[in-house]
Amino acid sequence: MNFRRRVSRCVLCAACMITVLAMQARAQESFRIFPSARFLLGMDYRVFRLSGEMLVPAGGRPGTGSRLDILTELGVEWAEGSSVTLTGTILDRHLVDVDFMMCTPTGVRRSPHSFRFQNKTYEAGTSVEARLDFNWLRCSYGYKLLELPSRWLAPRIGFHWVRFGATLNGDTKEAGSISNTRRLDGTFPVLGFEAGYQLPLGLTMRMELEGMHLITRGFLLSAGLWGSWEIYPDIVLTCGAYNRIANWAEDHQQLNNEWSFTFSGISAGVSFGF
Repeated sequence: MNFRRRVSRCVLCAACMITVLAMQARAQESFRIFPSARFLLGMDYRVFRLSGEMLVPAGGRPGTGSRLDILTELGVEWAEGSSVTLTGTILDRHLVDVDFMMCTPTGVRRSPHSFRFQNKTYEAGTSVEARLDFNWLRCSYGYKLLELPSRWLAPRIGFHWVRFGATLNGDTKEAGSISNTRRLDGTFPVLGFEAGYQLPLGLTMRMELEGMHLITRGFLLSAGLWGSWEIYPDIVLTCGAYNRIANWAEDHQQLNNEWSFTFSGISAGVSFGF
């Protein structure tokens, strides 16, 4: 038996087992700590394309920093991350959604021109190793204002807290090794909505949209489409696609700390109910 045939049979057997478990799950009772509430705690793996730019002057002084594109000038494009998620439904109408995403994309690129980052100058031709660090906390509360058989619509309110860090390591013949690190963070209150549709055999589709424009401080937009499948009581598989855009100016001056990033990607994970 060749390798392809073995793989095909394993995939077929796995699909049959999952289907049987899903059919049996309808007859089982889920575990609940609180009878009037259900929570799901899980972990997601995420892959996304990253784009954006940053401006980090020394001490926030105008003219002491350069605006850097993370793709063309730092070589950062694709990234992987993980997210811890907690979702809950209380009294069938109150929705709670929390997730904390972590990722550290890296890139290497020879600088096409000289630039300043924080308090260091990186000359043209310098081989720059960039390491970006993102911690993204999202907390949201929704209320099922409209609920029909197998579907619902819920306005949402919440906030996003984004902490961004950048480390640039360079190596030149003239100046030797150069390294500098800067961390910035911003908080965005958001408004939005969630729409969901319940399908047979434990399948659920959800669409989320949140955003806010803070005028002088920046803006945030978060959109996602998620599908979940409860293959067994309190065991839920989730996959989805999402797009997040965040722009933050740390101060009101024209050339102070500023960053803008776009995350576009997919995710897959598993959650456990209680």
